[in-house]
Amino acid sequence: MNSAETQKSPSKIGTVEILIVTVVVLAAALAMSPNVADPDLWGHVQYGRDVLATGEIAETTSYSFTADGYRWINHENLSEIVMAIIADTLGPIGLVVGKILLSLLVIGLVLWWNLRRGVGVIASSIIVLLLGANLGYHWSIRPQLSSFVCFAIMVVLLQFCFEGWRGNWHLRFPQKWFQQSQCDSPNELGYESWKLRSLWLMPFVFVVWANSHGGFIAGLCVYVAYLGMRAIESMSRRGSAGWGIVRRMALMGLVAILATLLNPYGPNLHGWLFESLGNPRPEISDWATNELTSLVGMKLWALVAVVIFAIGFSKQRKDATQLVLLALTLWQSVSHFRHVPFFAILAAFWIGPHLQSTLERLKISISSNSESPVVRSAIHAVLVLAIGLVGFRLYDRATELPVQRDVFPVDAVRFMQQHEMSGRMVVTYDWAQYAIAAFCVDRGRGEVSTVAFDGRFRTCYPQEIVDMHFDFLFGFEPKIDRFRSADSPPVDPTSVLRHGHPTIVLISRHGEFTEKHMRQQTDDWVLLYQDGLAQVWGSRDRFDDPKKPDYIPPNERVIESKTHRGFVRWPAF
Repeated sequence: MNSAETQKSPSKIGTVEILIVTVVVLAAALAMSPNVADPDLWGHVQYGRDVLATGEIAETTSYSFTADGYRWINHENLSEIVMAIIADTLGPIGLVVGKILLSLLVIGLVLWWNLRRGVGVIASSIIVLLLGANLGYHWSIRPQLSSFVCFAIMVVLLQFCFEGWRGNWHLRFPQKWFQQSQCDSPNELGYESWKLRSLWLMPFVFVVWANSHGGFIAGLCVYVAYLGMRAIESMSRRGSAGWGIVRRMALMGLVAILATLLNPYGPNLHGWLFESLGNPRPEISDWATNELTSLVGMKLWALVAVVIFAIGFSKQRKDATQLVLLALTLWQSVSHFRHVPFFAILAAFWIGPHLQSTLERLKISISSNSESPVVRSAIHAVLVLAIGLVGFRLYDRATELPVQRDVFPVDAVRFMQQHEMSGRMVVTYDWAQYAIAAFCVDRGRGEVSTVAFDGRFRTCYPQEIVDMHFDFLFGFEPKIDRFRSADSPPVDPTSVLRHGHPTIVLISRHGEFTEKHMRQQTDDWVLLYQDGLAQVWGSRDRFDDPKKPDYIPPNERVIESKTHRGFVRWPAF
C-alpha cells in the first residue's frame, strides 16, 4: 500500500498563499545572490575563452613559469566554456543573471515538488528559506553551480522514478532473502516499470556533469548508494524474487559510471580525482571541517534541527533509503564545508511531507477565511510591499558584478598596469587568477607575464610547487594546519622567491606572513607599491636600477597604509 504521502493531492492555495510563496521564493533567491566577484572567476572565464579561441583543450599548464609542460586535468571545461560565452556576449551582468536564474531553477524544483506532494505553504516556505540560507554562501559564479543544479535534477528524477516506492519502510528483518516471498508483489512495493525506465536519462545527466565539475563524483556516490539501498529493500521485501530489480539497479548504476568516462581525459579524470581527493587540502577553506559555531555553521544546524523535528514527530511512514542518504550527506557536510549544499538539497526534497505532518499535529496552518475584508486587504498590502522590497533588492544585485577594492588588489593592479610591469610573478593564492587575466593574456602590449601558482591547485601543479607557495604564505606557523608532500624539501618561506627567478611579487597584507618574509629580502627586492590591502615588490636589478628600462623612480612609487573602499566593475582591469 502506498504511503499517505503519495495519496495526497497538491495543495490548493489562495491569493494570500500565492503572495507568501512569492515573497519566500524571492527571499531565498536573494540569499543565493551575493554578487561579489569570486577569486577564481577571472580564470574560469579566461580558460573557457582559450578553448573557444584554439578549439582545443590545453593538455599542460598554461600561464605559469613553475609548471610549464606539467599535465593539466581540467574537470570544469564545459562550465568554463559556457561562462566565457556568457561573459563575451552578455557581459558580467549576464553571469550574475545566469546565477540567479539557476538559483530560481533549484528553488522552483523544490517548491514545485513539495506543493505537488500536498505539502502546505508554511512547510514549503520553511524548507525553501532554509535551502536558500544554506546554499547562499556556496552560490557564487563558479563551475560548482553545475554540480548543485545537476544534483537537484538527479534528485527530481529519482523522486519520479520511485514515485510509489519511496515514502515507505521496506526493510523487513529477519528475512529469508534467498527464498521466494509469497506476499509482496512488485505492485505492493510501489514498483512501476515504466517509471523506472526513466532512469536511463540519468547517464545523460552524468555526461554533462562529468564535463562541468568534479563534484560529479559526489553525485555518483549518492546515486549508487540510493540504488543500492533500493536494491536491499527489494530483497528484504521479496526475497529471491527481487533479484531482477537488483540486477536492473546494478546495470543502471554501471551505465551511469561508464557515462562519466565520456570526457576529454577518459578514466584519467577519475584517477586524478581519487588521487587528489585522497590527499587533504587544509589550506583551502572550502575543504576545511565545517565551523559549526560560525554563522554559516548555524544555518546548517537550523536545517538539521528542522529535519530531526520533522522526521521525529511526523506521522508519515519513514523511508530507510532517505534516512541513510541524509545521514551520509550530513556526515560529509560536517567533515567538509563544501558538501553542505548536497545535504540541503536532499533535505529540501525529502522532509516536506514529514514537516507538513508535524505542523498538522501542532495545528499550525494558514487560514484567512475568518479575517475581515479590511484585515485581508492589509495582509495583501504588506505582502505586496514585501515582494516589491525584496524584488528590488534582487534586481539591484542582478545589475552589478562588483570587485571590492578592500578585497581584491584593484589599486595595486592599476599601478602595475600604469607602469607596464610584467614578468614572472609570485601572487597571493586568491589573487592569482585575477593577475592571470590582467597580465598574462597576450593583448599586444609587449611582454606577457606568468605566475608561480594559482587557484587551479593540483589540477595543473605538482604538490612540491603547492607546498612551496603555502610555505611562503604561512612560513613556520605551527597553528596552521598543512599538508605537505614527503618529497618536498624542508619548509623554506623564501624558496618561492628564487624558484624560476621571479621578478614581481604581489601579496596581501592581511592574515598571512608574506609581508614579513619580503621585509627580510630587501637586498634583492624593492617595495614599489603599498596600500592597506596589498604590496607590490619588484626585483632590485630590474625595477630599482636607473639604467634599466623598467626602472620606477622613487617619486612614482606609492607607499601608503590607506585601505581603499568601494568597488569597480568586473573585470577591474
